[in-house]
Amino acid sequence: MALINIEQLQLDRRLAGINLELQPGELLGVIGPNGAGKSSLLECIAGLQPYTGRIELEGEDLNRLHGLKRARRIALLPQRCQSAWALKVADVIALGRLPWGDEDAGLIELAAEHTGVSEWLDSRVDHLSGGEQARVWLARVLAGQPDIILADEPLASLDLHYQQRVLELLRKHAQAQRSVILSLHDLNLAAHWCDRLVLLDAGRIYAIGTPQQVLTPQAIRQVYEVEAEVDFSGEQPLIRVLR
Repeated sequence: MALINIEQLQLDRRLAGINLELQPGELLGVIGPNGAGKSSLLECIAGLQPYTGRIELEGEDLNRLHGLKRARRIALLPQRCQSAWALKVADVIALGRLPWGDEDAGLIELAAEHTGVSEWLDSRVDHLSGGEQARVWLARVLAGQPDIILADEPLASLDLHYQQRVLELLRKHAQAQRSVILSLHDLNLAAHWCDRLVLLDAGRIYAIGTPQQVLTPQAIRQVYEVEAEVDFSGEQPLIRVLR
């Protein structure tokens, strides 16, 4: 059974007729130009947007699922994270344990170690750079050990090293018979790291499948309005914009 099953999802003018399944162990990438509906899709799954249609978690309607139970199973890492209070890094990460009603120190320390923020546990999160804060908020999500992580542009403020590190962590999370849905703008990273891709165009699914099936020159021309060269013959896919 699919972890997530979406049928005829619609959100005002932002999404229309979305049908989608998310399988256990899958790293699913959502791509498309600005305004295509990537963030809106993740927010609907997270329960942050009212929608018509149906979203099921292992056959159970998400709208009927108790908020605490959903929070234990699905975690959202939004594009912009900020704390309204001057919290220590350790306290921010501990927020990921709230749905479970505990502050498992071992899981908090492990999440901090995996994201490279252990040295800042006693520091105020608002004293960190944007990229450093992004890693702290990812640690918060990982500390909760959800079945599904929804990551909305998680690489935006990270340098190249930590972009790779975050993608490694998300893939490892998915491979533990959990799942990840992440939105990306970088088509080369999407092609290399994701098991399947969903290409959105003006709120609708233009294509869905493996990176080779989705990232064709024709699809890129139609959706992004640019000419591109696509090469999947090497160790890493190469999508190069020509003009």
